[in-house]
Amino acid sequence: QKDIKQFTFDHSYWSHDGFKTGASGLLVPDGNNSAYVSQQHVFDDLGRGLLENAFKGYSCSLFAYGQTGSGKSYSMIGYGPNRGIVPIICEELFNKIDNNRDFDKKFQVTLSMMEIYNEQIRDLLTRDKLLQMNLQIRQSPVHGFYVQGLTQIPVGSYVEIEQRMKQGTARRTVAATNMNETSSRAHTLITLTFDQFLGTEETKLSRKRSIINLVDLAGSERADSTGATGDRLKEGAKINRSLSALGNVISALAENKKIVPYRDSVLTKLLQNALGGNSKTVMIAAISPADINYDETLSTLRYADRAKQIKNTVLINEDPMESLIRELKAENERLKKSLSSIELPSSVVVENLTPTEIEKLKDSMRREMMEQMEINLTEMEAQNQAKFEEKLRQARQEITQQTIPITKQLGDSRVAVKSKPYLSNLNEDPQLSGVIVHVLFHKQTGIGREPPNETQSNQKSAKIYWIQMKGLCMVDEHALLIRHGKTGAEVELRALPNAIRMTKVNGVPVKNSVTLQHKDRILFGSHQLYVFCNPLSKEYADELKSGKEPEVIDWEFAQRELAQAIGFEQFGNKPKQKEEAILQQQLLELLPLINEVNAIAEELNKQRKFEVILLPPTAQAFKYGELKRTKVMIRMKCTNTGHMWLWDRGKFMTRRFLMQDMYQKYLNKQLEDYSQECDPFWEPLEDLFIGIAPAFLRALAYRLDVNEELKIMDFIGDELGTVNVKLIPCSSSALPSNNTTSGNTDVAFVEDPRELIGKPFNFKIMLSSPNLYDSEQNKCKFTVYYRVFKESELTKVKMEPNELHTRSYSIDQVTLEHLDYFHTEFICFMIYCSQYEKDAKKHHDAYSSGSLFPRRYSHLSVEELNDISKLKTELTILQRGLDLFIEKDKQLDQLYKAWANKSLSADNFKLILEDIHKLVNRKVPTINLSATSKKTAVLPIHEDEERKRK
Repeated sequence: QKDIKQFTFDHSYWSHDGFKTGASGLLVPDGNNSAYVSQQHVFDDLGRGLLENAFKGYSCSLFAYGQTGSGKSYSMIGYGPNRGIVPIICEELFNKIDNNRDFDKKFQVTLSMMEIYNEQIRDLLTRDKLLQMNLQIRQSPVHGFYVQGLTQIPVGSYVEIEQRMKQGTARRTVAATNMNETSSRAHTLITLTFDQFLGTEETKLSRKRSIINLVDLAGSERADSTGATGDRLKEGAKINRSLSALGNVISALAENKKIVPYRDSVLTKLLQNALGGNSKTVMIAAISPADINYDETLSTLRYADRAKQIKNTVLINEDPMESLIRELKAENERLKKSLSSIELPSSVVVENLTPTEIEKLKDSMRREMMEQMEINLTEMEAQNQAKFEEKLRQARQEITQQTIPITKQLGDSRVAVKSKPYLSNLNEDPQLSGVIVHVLFHKQTGIGREPPNETQSNQKSAKIYWIQMKGLCMVDEHALLIRHGKTGAEVELRALPNAIRMTKVNGVPVKNSVTLQHKDRILFGSHQLYVFCNPLSKEYADELKSGKEPEVIDWEFAQRELAQAIGFEQFGNKPKQKEEAILQQQLLELLPLINEVNAIAEELNKQRKFEVILLPPTAQAFKYGELKRTKVMIRMKCTNTGHMWLWDRGKFMTRRFLMQDMYQKYLNKQLEDYSQECDPFWEPLEDLFIGIAPAFLRALAYRLDVNEELKIMDFIGDELGTVNVKLIPCSSSALPSNNTTSGNTDVAFVEDPRELIGKPFNFKIMLSSPNLYDSEQNKCKFTVYYRVFKESELTKVKMEPNELHTRSYSIDQVTLEHLDYFHTEFICFMIYCSQYEKDAKKHHDAYSSGSLFPRRYSHLSVEELNDISKLKTELTILQRGLDLFIEKDKQLDQLYKAWANKSLSADNFKLILEDIHKLVNRKVPTINLSATSKKTAVLPIHEDEERKRK
C-alpha cells in the first residue's frame, strides 16, 4: 500500500472466483454482485470487434501474455464448455459467412497451426513427422517473414477448424510427452487467412485479405525474481528468448525507435506485422491475484503498458485480382531470368571467399528464388475458386480417413471408449490432459520405447500389440497390459524385468504385476502419466448409477500421490494455512522436475543426484519484521565424490531448461562435447551450507552478557557441533560496560528494559571458529553469515580454525521494536564449510529425500533452545536480585552497628529513618517465573491497564 503502482488499460476482468457452475458445466457469475466475467463477456468486448475488422479487410492479431498458470490458455482456448476467444472467433466467423446474402461475394478460409519451442518451429497440422520439426523462416519482399513449408489447410466450417485444432493439440501433446518438453515454454500460433472475393468477372474481381493471428505465448516467468541472477549460465539460458526479444521489440516500438530488433527471435519475425505493421492488435495480459506472484504480476502489467503505447497505421488489404495476378506472374518471370544467370549481389565481398563458398551462396540464392516462385504459384492458385474448392474437398476427405497411428483422440474413439478399457493421459497443462487415449482392444498390449514390431508373439503364441511411448526412463520393452476373463474386464499390468522400478501405480512401484482398478494412476518412466479407465468394471457401473459427479483425477492429484509415496505425508491433508498451501504448490511443481533431471543425469551418465531441501524460516537469517517463509532449495550431489551444492528454485529452473536442451541434442544425436563452463550439470566447488547456530538476545534487554556455547544444527534438527558466541553490552567506544568486579554487580544492569527506550545502546559480537564433531570437516575453513536486526546485507565472516571474529553493533535510540527484537528474535549464525577437489570423503548426509519436509522436531529444537535461553536469563536476573538482597543485608548490619551506641534523640531518629528509607527503596529485580510458557512474555512490554494498576 505504501508503493501503489497504477496502470490504465481498456478493460479489466476478474475470473478468479465469484462464479458458479451451471448444468452444462458453463461458469456463470454467482449473483448480481459477483465480479466474475464470463468467457462470452470477454469475447464480446475483444473478439467481436476483431472479427468485424477482419470482415472490413484489416489484418488482426490477438495474443495473451502472462506467467504460467495465470489463465492465458483459459482465456484464449478455454476448457470444456467454457470456450475461449479463439474457438468463439472461429465459430462466429463461419456464422457470419453462412449468413451472407451477397451472392457476388465469395469466401476462403485457410488454417495453419504451429508451435515455437526453444527457437524451433513445429508444424502441428502435418502428418509427416520429418516435416513437423525444424521448419525454416524465409523473408519475401512482398509477404515479409514466413515459414517455409508450413501446412495451410482449407477449411469450410467451424467443425473442421475444431477437428484440425484437436489434431494439432494431440500432436503437440505426443511430442511434448515423448520429447520431455514443457508446454509452458512453447508459443502456439494459430493463423487464419481469410479471403473475400468481391464482384464478378464482368465487374472486375477484387480480393480483401485479412490475416488473423491468434497467439498463446509461453509463460513469462522471470528467472531473476526467483533468485537465478547469480547463475553463470543465466544469460545463455534465458527461459524464453522469444519473450525477451518480444519485450525489446515492444519497448523499441513504444519509444518510436528507428531500429526495431524483429530479427532477434523466431517469434518476433513472425509477429512483425502484428506488432508494428499493418494490423489491429489486442493483447491480453493475464495476471495472478496471489501475493507470492507480485513480481511477475508487476512485470506483466509493465509489459502490457508498453504495448499499449504502440500505435499502428492500418490499411484495408484490398487488391484488384487482375493486377494482383499480373504482378505475381511478372515476379515469377523475373525470378526465372535470375535463375538462369545468377550473380551475387554487389554488397557481398567475394575477395576472401573460396570458390566452394561462393557456389554455396549461389545455391542458397537459387533455393530462395525457387521457393518464392512456388509461393507465388500457390498464391495465384488461391485466387481460383475452383482450385480452392478442390483442395477443400481433398482436405475433408483426408480428415475422415486420417488417424494418428496408435494414438487416437478421445473424440474420435468414443464408441471404443464406452466398451473397452483404456489409458487417458495426464498433463500439467489441462488443455493437453485427456488428449491421448490408448484403447486396449487386444488381449495383450505392450508398452515400450522401441518395441520390436507393431505385433509380436510371445512364448504362448499370443500376439502382443505394441504402443510406442518415448521419454525418460522408458525402456524398449517396458510393460504389458493383459486382459483376463471372457469380457476382458480384469486388466493386469505387468512390469517387464528392466522396468520394474520405473513403473508405478498410484505412486507405488510395481514389483512384478498388479490388477488395475478403475481410475488407477499409472506412471511409465518419469514422464508418461496416465489414468486407467475401465468401462467394464463394477466401479464404473456404480459411478454411473450414483448420478454423482465423478472424482476428478488430474495432474495435481497424481503428483500429490507420488509425493506422498516418497515420504511427503503432509500431501495427504488439506493445508491449514496459506503458507502451507504455497509450499505444497511449489513442491508439486518441483518434484516431477527433480525426477526428470535425475533421469536425464542418469541417462547422460553425469554422476549427479538432485533432491529437494526445505529451509525453515529459522535457518534463513531474515530481517526483523520480514515475512518468514520456508524456502524450497534443491541440493545437487556428486555421486562419485560426495560434493554438494545448494541451488535456489530460480537457478534450478534455468539449469533444468539447459539440461532438457542437452538431452534433446542427445536424442537427436547432435550432442557435442560441452566445456565445463557450458555444462549445466557442472558447478565449481563452493562452500557448503551445513547448519545454523541461533543466539537468543533476551539477556541484552537487561544489559546482561550472552556467553553461550551454541549448538550447530542441520536442517532437520540434528546436532553437528558447537560454536562459542558472546554478546556483550558495551559503551560507544566498544569497551564492555559491565567489565566490573563481583563487588559491583548492578553496574549497567537494568531492572526494567523499558528504561532503555530513547537511549543509545551498543553491544559487541564475539564469535569463535565452529567446532564440528566430524573431525575431517573440522579441518575445513569456515564461512559464517549473520544479520542483526534490519541490516540489508548479511555480514560475511571467513574463519580459519581457532580464529576469533569481533564486531560492534550500535543503536542510536532504542525503540519498542528493538526491545521486541531482543525479546522474541535471535541472531542466526549460518555455518558454511569449504569443499576441496581432492575431497572424496564421506560428507555429512543427514538430510535425505526421505526427510524433505521439515520435521516437527527441527522447529522444536530452536524453540527448546529459546526456552533454555529464557531460563538462563531468568536465572541471571534472579541471581542479580539475590546479590542485591545479600548486599542489603550487609548494609543493614552495618547500619545497626553504626547506630547501636547513639542516643535516641528526635534528630537521630530522623537520620536513621532516612538511611533505612534509602536502603529499602533500592529495587530488587523480579520476574514472572511462568515466563517460559510460550504465551507469557518475560518482559511486560504490552501489559494491560489492570496489571499496571496492581
